[in-house]
Amino acid sequence: MGKRIEFEITDNGIAYLRMVDKLGKNIFSEPFLDDLIKGIDEVSEQKPKVMVLSGLEDVFSGGAEKETLIDLSEGKLRVKDLVISERLVHLNFPVIAAMEGHAMGGGLVIGLCCDIVVMARESRYGAVFMSLGFTPGMGCTTLLQEMVGQFLANEMMFTAKRFKGKDFENKGTNINYILPKDKVMKKAEDIALQIAEKNVKSINLLKYTLSARKKKLLIEARLQEDMMHQLSFGFPETKKNIKDLYAGE
Repeated sequence: MGKRIEFEITDNGIAYLRMVDKLGKNIFSEPFLDDLIKGIDEVSEQKPKVMVLSGLEDVFSGGAEKETLIDLSEGKLRVKDLVISERLVHLNFPVIAAMEGHAMGGGLVIGLCCDIVVMARESRYGAVFMSLGFTPGMGCTTLLQEMVGQFLANEMMFTAKRFKGKDFENKGTNINYILPKDKVMKKAEDIALQIAEKNVKSINLLKYTLSARKKKLLIEARLQEDMMHQLSFGFPETKKNIKDLYAGE
């Protein structure tokens, strides 16, 4: 089995954390989540100035694994992927999401937790939770509104529609850049280089201040989302939908 997570830190303080589970398409399996949390923690210990978070060329992250969702619907498991949101939001250095490939469900929320987001015009992004009958999680209910605006976020969550990156253009969103796929990583690296030129102590101070709102939004979301999950995962039709309709990404 190949690596799921890779990371490196350059001499100028830029960390690159890559989700590279080609076989699993960066879906949130238990081993993948464990490796991602470990990777985030290990990068944090190195105290970089900035981090670029990326996935595979075709898939940034596909979100939750089918078996995990079934266990949740049967009450055997509590949601673990929220830990990813908390780790990313509470890092003391800025994180740039280089979202070259598709991002669905929790995979999309990973990007929402970052400070700067670069998407690909050709790739698809969706808050697809409701397509299987359960409500959004990981902070999606508040963080998605923050990124794309209340009404577009509501449409994405209620309909579970997958939007191409180009669909967000001219919509007044807070997405930093929407570029051709082959330019996404280059733009993320350029931004990281500009940040890395700055004083690391001041970077950390600014991150602490600018992340305060997102931390608050995550707390607010968790209170509501935990309650909704307990109810919606308990619906018998949710379990049936997961078994019958889940296709992965």
